[in-house]
Amino acid sequence: MSSTLLWSVGLLAAAFGLVYYPALNRMARGLASPSPYAKADLGKRFSAVMIDGLLCLSAWVLYGHSRSMLYLLAGALYVLFRDSIAGRSLGKFCFGLVVLDLHSRRPCGRMGSLTRNVLFMLPGANVAALFCEAASVVRDPQGQRLGDRLAQTQVVEGFGARDLAADFLHWWRDFIGNLEGVPQRRRKVPVRREAA
Repeated sequence: MSSTLLWSVGLLAAAFGLVYYPALNRMARGLASPSPYAKADLGKRFSAVMIDGLLCLSAWVLYGHSRSMLYLLAGALYVLFRDSIAGRSLGKFCFGLVVLDLHSRRPCGRMGSLTRNVLFMLPGANVAALFCEAASVVRDPQGQRLGDRLAQTQVVEGFGARDLAADFLHWWRDFIGNLEGVPQRRRKVPVRREAA
């Protein structure tokens, strides 16, 4: 990487860092609506981010080994649209988190996911956004970051992999219980009549 490119990315990161909190505070008054939902557990949120980050890092490593742009494209699409399938990324699903649209009170869709994650695709701003967004999640009463304020979304606790496993286990126990409780039918054996 050339030194000019590094300086450019560094300057963009610094500029984004300088305007981040004034923009966040302005949106707190202008865009953010009061949310009826409680703040999601921070440990779950940061664990979910780690899983999503590992997926993106995997795409970057695969690109480094193969130089196929397909891996970079897949990683970029995952970053942008990761919350668009029922409001969950893979990390959020593993930890039982959901991104809700505060207007419709339904899981986030494609446009909401794109709006809340676009900051992570801007060169330079993405580096500063990692730190600024994490600090905002911790400090905000609802756990909203700038991306959430732009998209009018909030991360809340919901149905996840643990709940899915518990539901499956419950279903399996019911299924086995029904098998044990129902007597098995016996085959009817034809009776032979002897000729008299």
